[in-house]
Amino acid sequence: MLHSQAEVCIAVNQINAVNQINPETELSRPLDVTDLPSQGRNVPVQASPVECAALCRRFGLDALHNFSAHLLVERARTKEGTRAIRVHGSFSADARQICVVTLEGFAVHVADEFDIYFVRPSDLPNEEGDMIDPGDEESLEPLVSPEIDLGELLAQHMALALDPYPRRPGADVQPAAAATDGPNLAPAADNPFAILGQLKHKM
Repeated sequence: MLHSQAEVCIAVNQINAVNQINPETELSRPLDVTDLPSQGRNVPVQASPVECAALCRRFGLDALHNFSAHLLVERARTKEGTRAIRVHGSFSADARQICVVTLEGFAVHVADEFDIYFVRPSDLPNEEGDMIDPGDEESLEPLVSPEIDLGELLAQHMALALDPYPRRPGADVQPAAAATDGPNLAPAADNPFAILGQLKHKM
């Protein structure tokens, strides 16, 4: 059965999304996990200036520097005893975000760590049939490709670590524009009603 070029492109994009391998990702570090050593594999990651600039555009940052990470990828088992590929990662970065109050850029330091278990899709809990413990902090993801893009994984977790409503230290609770929404739009000295009151007292 023949497919149109558009249908093929859509299918490829869907497969890339599921497999977490995206050739256009801002920070791509694919790792083949089919032949991991018994002690696991240590993977250091240092984002280049070009990659940092691309991540800035993706996440709406004013700047991003010193984005580095260390990951350990190893064979493991989940709490239920299911065979899995465990990815433990830690990262840090220096960024500049735009304050939602003052619209000024300010420096932030971002750091976090995570644990993810990649299992076969058939081993994922069935939301309809399997009981899922809400207190279970074990993060499971489907492994449907021999490769895991560790760079994209880091980018996603950095996004989670960023404040979605960044506010510069010392900024007002209300935006400056909203603070002027009221009957007194000018300082007391410049308010025309205050000036009339002063003239009345002088008469």
